[in-house]
Amino acid sequence: MKRILKKLLIYLAAVIAVLILFVLVVLLYNIRDRHRGYSLDLHLPEQPEAAPLRVGLSRISITPDLPDRWIDADHNARYQPDRGDSFIDGDGDNQFDAIWLAGFHQNRPAAGVHDPIWARSVVWDNGQLCVALVSLDAIGLFHDDVIDIRNQLTQQLPAIDYVIIAATHNHEVPDLMGLWGPNPLQSGVNDDYLKWVRDRTVESVVEAYGKRRPARVELARLDSTASDLVRDSRPPRVLDDELHLMLFRDIEADTVLGLMVNWGNHPETLESRNLQITSDFCHYLRQGIESGLRYPDRIVRRGIGGTAVFVNGAVGGLMTTIGAEIYDPWLDRTFKAPDFDKARAQGHRLADLILDRVEDGPWYELTEAEMELRVRTILLPVRNKYFLLGGALGIFHRGFVKLRQVRSEVGLLRIGPAYLLTIPGEINPEIVNGGVETPDGADYPGEPVEVPPLRDLLPGPHDFLIGLGNDEIGYIMPETHWDTEPPFTYGAKKPFYGEVNSLGPQTGPIIHRTAADLIRSMLEK
Repeated sequence: MKRILKKLLIYLAAVIAVLILFVLVVLLYNIRDRHRGYSLDLHLPEQPEAAPLRVGLSRISITPDLPDRWIDADHNARYQPDRGDSFIDGDGDNQFDAIWLAGFHQNRPAAGVHDPIWARSVVWDNGQLCVALVSLDAIGLFHDDVIDIRNQLTQQLPAIDYVIIAATHNHEVPDLMGLWGPNPLQSGVNDDYLKWVRDRTVESVVEAYGKRRPARVELARLDSTASDLVRDSRPPRVLDDELHLMLFRDIEADTVLGLMVNWGNHPETLESRNLQITSDFCHYLRQGIESGLRYPDRIVRRGIGGTAVFVNGAVGGLMTTIGAEIYDPWLDRTFKAPDFDKARAQGHRLADLILDRVEDGPWYELTEAEMELRVRTILLPVRNKYFLLGGALGIFHRGFVKLRQVRSEVGLLRIGPAYLLTIPGEINPEIVNGGVETPDGADYPGEPVEVPPLRDLLPGPHDFLIGLGNDEIGYIMPETHWDTEPPFTYGAKKPFYGEVNSLGPQTGPIIHRTAADLIRSMLEK
């Protein structure tokens, strides 16, 4: 009997050891470096010269193909009953196949499509340097996916020297990162959809490159927008509400190719109860610029044509319209509830400001320009235990360079007097525009680290801050604002929202230092 028991114990120990080894292998596989050795330290070209500009734009839909759906009492998406299907089972495995919406919380299955979502691209080319920017209607895209897209482009279109992928940070679109599945332990990414988005992004760049035309680039800036269009939900109250504009005109045809808008705000006006795929206020902003301000019964203002591209700015802090009351002057109504009327009012108001500037000026114009580029790969420490766990469990679709580090990137593109600074996440406006404080109760007291503000280092006035550029690492906060331990800052009774979606307190100083170095290296040449 003892001999049998001993054999059973040995067998059980062996089984446990195998299971432990299997779990370790799975965990290590999940956090593996997907692009081992990838690193950029670009300085292009070495001797920039002014040359005529060619610009191309494109827009390609990344809207998933959804059947008509309805939402039952348990918050699950089902087929319409008359289709005869008990639930969505796209691959025949008797499992519920949903497109999970990103943002707010888990278990938000898409119930339909309100308006298309897009990959919208701009390509600038002056013969010495060719750079593409893609604005994706996505809550974010990890750096690993950006590298995959670049690798595809290198094979298909080697003429592109560098590509920027910037997410609009929309909270009403499919999850491309994994955080918003049916529950906290299950990824929300549909792998087929993610691959399709990567392919469509490549198509968008190829199409924009093929549409390049001799162009006049016009630059403008509106110093602020109305206070009801964006609010700061965390002290200190600092906004990034400037509108930075880049208008593209075909010199030969004398037509508008498109317009790029840079403004800082979360596209989450519809809030968490909406289950329709939509590009939120960005839809009405872009539609207003292109084809006019539209209501069901009339068009109240004509657009300028071309392709409108929205790129987000400094949205950390966070910049939001939740809780704001937005006035619609064409309906003479104010909207507070999270619905499409409110999103339309917000987008129309922004588009109206831009169309006023197009009509009345002034604009800084250039048909030829120097173009130069600085890019640096960085390693960021991960102190967030939830991010570490999400990576290990395979919920996040990104790898770790080391056990507690991720690869990311900061870049700076100059087109004549315009500077486009790409930041890989949701940076607090205090780091960009100034206002970093050391409040009582801060976990890391002392003098502010992220000084001077980045815009003070840039020559202005045409400084485009492109948030969520080439990565989404979460909130990028000043170190002295970090606050997880009581007593809490600004008299708060509980921790502020933000730290839970940040890599850690070192992120802000590293990003600021890297961006400042790139700016100085470009200006001090």
